[in-house]
Amino acid sequence: MKCAHRGERGGNTPDLHGGSELEEKMISVDQNISEQLFRTYLDKHNFEYRRSYRVNGGDIDFRVNIYGDILLCDVKEVKDSTSDTYGEIDAERHIRGDIRKLRAKFSKNRPEVPVLLVTMNFSSKFFTGLTIARALLGEIGFTFDRNCGEALSPFHHLPKGNAALTHRHNRSISGVFVFDHVHLNHRIFLSPFADYPISLGLFPEVEFTQLDRRSEKDELIGLSRYRFWGID
Repeated sequence: MKCAHRGERGGNTPDLHGGSELEEKMISVDQNISEQLFRTYLDKHNFEYRRSYRVNGGDIDFRVNIYGDILLCDVKEVKDSTSDTYGEIDAERHIRGDIRKLRAKFSKNRPEVPVLLVTMNFSSKFFTGLTIARALLGEIGFTFDRNCGEALSPFHHLPKGNAALTHRHNRSISGVFVFDHVHLNHRIFLSPFADYPISLGLFPEVEFTQLDRRSEKDELIGLSRYRFWGID
């Protein structure tokens, strides 16, 4: 029997597409703000970039040239649920969905440069690095003996843990750039399956974490120390 760790899950987030006209306008405003924040960061470091870069199935928000290294960056936001419960979020679901939508923009034509999902917390709660690891590599769990209640295995990523990234799926996504617009503790979580990995230290003022499905308990707990706060 397997038990998934879900300590940070805040509830189910409905699909925001197809909502009211007011909701669509709010989404548009948030997108403008998040893209401007990322653009300000790029301008600060004098990086060359192109906005709304066209690919096969849609537009990518930024095509960035960092001293000759080309990357494609798509900017999204984690938001509160539209339910009546204040502060209810499901950051994992947001990020998984954004990863899959980003991959779908390329259709059958895989990009030949690194691709980053840039995500910002626009919700009223925080999420952590463990949230990112669970979204990308799958939920966390362990095996135990139901008779005596003793653990038979350490905490680990579950084989069928609803991972957004695997060795067979979404290899074109190089990682997730959590842009911390509150405390500026930016961090990029790198995919272990990326066809085009990103060089460590490529982005200034950004820390890098290499994710690994083989991570054990202490490493997984360590990820929860990276907290990304949302709006007040």
